[in-house]
This record gives sequence, C-alpha cells and structure tokens, in this order.
Amino acid sequence: MKNIIVTGSASGFGLLTVHMLAEQGHRVYATMRNVTTKNAKAAQDLKNWAEAHHVDVRVVELDVTSGDSVTQAIIQIAADAEGKIDVLINNAGLLIWEFSEALSTKQVDQIFQVNVMGADRMNKAVLPYMHRENSGLLVHLSSGLSRLHLPYMGAYSAAKAAIDVLAETLHYELSKTGIDSIVIQPGVYPTTDLFTKQLPQDKAFEEEKYGAFGARVKQGIVSFFAPTPQSPDPSEVARLIAEIIDMPKDHRKLFTAIGIGGGQPVVEEINDSTNRFSLHVQGALGLI
Repeated sequence: MKNIIVTGSASGFGLLTVHMLAEQGHRVYATMRNVTTKNAKAAQDLKNWAEAHHVDVRVVELDVTSGDSVTQAIIQIAADAEGKIDVLINNAGLLIWEFSEALSTKQVDQIFQVNVMGADRMNKAVLPYMHRENSGLLVHLSSGLSRLHLPYMGAYSAAKAAIDVLAETLHYELSKTGIDSIVIQPGVYPTTDLFTKQLPQDKAFEEEKYGAFGARVKQGIVSFFAPTPQSPDPSEVARLIAEIIDMPKDHRKLFTAIGIGGGQPVVEEINDSTNRFSLHVQGALGLI
C-alpha cells in the first residue's frame, strides 16, 4: 500500500486515477479546489463511492495556484500519512485555447499558474518527505500537445512543454536520490473534452482580422480534438499510471506517450532525441 496524492481529482483523468489506485489497495489523497462549494457534489460523490467500495480515499481541499493552500494541505496529508508520501500525481490542469493574440496576459498567467507553477509548488512541498525516505515518485500529466505546436493552442502547448522540461530536469537531478520524476503525455480522450470547460475570453478580439484562414483554423482544431465514439478509452491512462507506480525505478521510462494515434511514433522519437541529447551533454560535462 502506498500513500498517493492526486491533484485535480474532481473529474477526468484525476478521478479515474483515484478510483483505479484505490481499488488496487492504495491510500489515495484526492485533492481538489472548493470542496464545500463548486466541487461539493464531486467531493461527496467520491466519498460515497469510496465507502460503497470499501477503499481508502481521503478528499482534501487544495488549490495548486495558492502556496498557502498547498502548504496546509501537504502538512495535513503528511500528518495523516505519518510523514510518508510515496507518490504525487500532478494532474490538475487548465485549458484556454484561442488565437494567441486573443488571450490576455492574465489568462496566459492562469494557464501557467495551474499547469506549471502548480506542479512546481506541489513537487517542492512533497520532496522533503520523499527525501527522508530516499524514495518517491513524481508523475506529471503533460500532453501530446507539448510536442505538437499548432495554431490556436499556443499558450496551452507552451505550458505543457514547460511541464515536460520541469519534470525531465527533476528526473536528472533526482537520479541519485531514490526519487523518480516521469512524464505521461496523453492524446485526446473523451474525458479531456475541455472545450466546454475552458475559460472565456476576457478581452475584446476581432477574429475577422484573420479572415477565412482564422475561421478554418478554429473549425479545424475544434473538429479534430472533439471527442468521438472512436476516441480511446480514458481509463487506459489511469491504468498506465498504476502500472508505472508499480514498476521498479530503473524500469520506468522518462516519457510515456499514450493515445496519440498515428502521431505517437513522432512524439516518441522527439522524446527519445531530447533525452539522448541531454544525456550526451551531461556526459560531456562530466555529470554522469
């Protein structure tokens, strides 16, 4: 049994992962914002599910964009877990897809606060506990879009690319400590239909400036990424996370792409090249 923290547990990959890991016998700390307001129903439904299935799920209030919230939640979790935090799954995410010009600086900051700085806050909060045990695992839910840069997705892809770099750097830095840091890059799954959940524009923008090309971009992107009956099963991402948690450290891959279809070999090639180039330079510098 491991003590596992999952951020963004109210829905999507986070909720599926909580279910799967709890059913495997782990103690899961399912964190989410607004457990008494906006996410009150999600929190109660999860508690009811755990009770009905006789599994150990503990819902914890946590906002990854707030340093105070992260600190308080991790202190609470660590006390409950007797100081042993085995796995952190950085799943919380935010989407705002639009033409880059249409996004305000505030909105771009929001994307990075949740998708990048939120994970950074969480990592720094749990790492002291992992260092005490000389073991632990940091899992980062990135996206295939970290390697695929398309119009209409600039800020989101930039944030996911930043997560890749953050996690990869930690992987190298922590390599001699017993702690691991890995990245999972899912493709488009039904549970990631975030077009209906994304934040609205907060500044005036005239799409007409982009003419017919702009209309084609918007229509094409929305159509391409909209869930369909042929979309892959999102539970396979939760299953992959569970498998990675059970693997010995030296058996884990730094990057694992999943559900990207025909583009997956390309993403895997980029991942491999990135890793090999870094290791080459580290070797030249005498770091490894």
